[in-house]
Amino acid sequence: MPEEVSTWAIVVAGGEGARLGAGRPKAFVGFAGRVLLAPAIELMENHPAVDGIVVVVPAGWEEPATLLSDELAVGKLRSAVAGGATRARSVAAGLAELPAEAGIVLVHDAARPLASPQLVSRVLEGLAGGADGVVPAVPVADTVKRLDGERVVETLDRSALRAVQTPQAFLAGSLRRAYAQAAGGLDTATDCASVLEAAGMLVVTVAGERVNIKVTEPDDLRLAESLR
Repeated sequence: MPEEVSTWAIVVAGGEGARLGAGRPKAFVGFAGRVLLAPAIELMENHPAVDGIVVVVPAGWEEPATLLSDELAVGKLRSAVAGGATRARSVAAGLAELPAEAGIVLVHDAARPLASPQLVSRVLEGLAGGADGVVPAVPVADTVKRLDGERVVETLDRSALRAVQTPQAFLAGSLRRAYAQAAGGLDTATDCASVLEAAGMLVVTVAGERVNIKVTEPDDLRLAESLR
């Protein structure tokens, strides 16, 4: 892959954060003296491989996101745009804002404030092997059971299972084609990689980070602050 390929980041921050119970979107909940969105923006701003950033937030929160970027002295922000009804539709809104020359797209959830620059580099380097997409993954430590209601149907072999994180890296052309093909299927996709998988494209994994937890509930927020 040519070194001059333009790399853009979509920071997904469209969640309402109902389970946090903060009365505001998750990305704008207080975190380590700032807001949860700040570390994700700074991660992409400070990474030398990233050329530009698009932030996707709930409708009505575009201006606060832009003001936050100003406070953080972010120079790579192209725009802050309103997301959709689902995560995948929010990514689609961000994807529509990227310049035509973008060759690689990083997609990162603001709800993962502890991702490291090394992880960003690792997923980008994973594209060199010819994959359409690269996702960071960690082994599943818990026993996992499949249920039918409350009844246990099956205990899954966890040796073949991985918990997947963000940031995820994609060839821009592959991501655009997969999203165009998905259409209505975007309502059920829980990450970008699954959209590419459904389109028959090649997605591979690289080592994730145990500390790269996702903030969903108040306990997650407290744990993330303690690990920062």
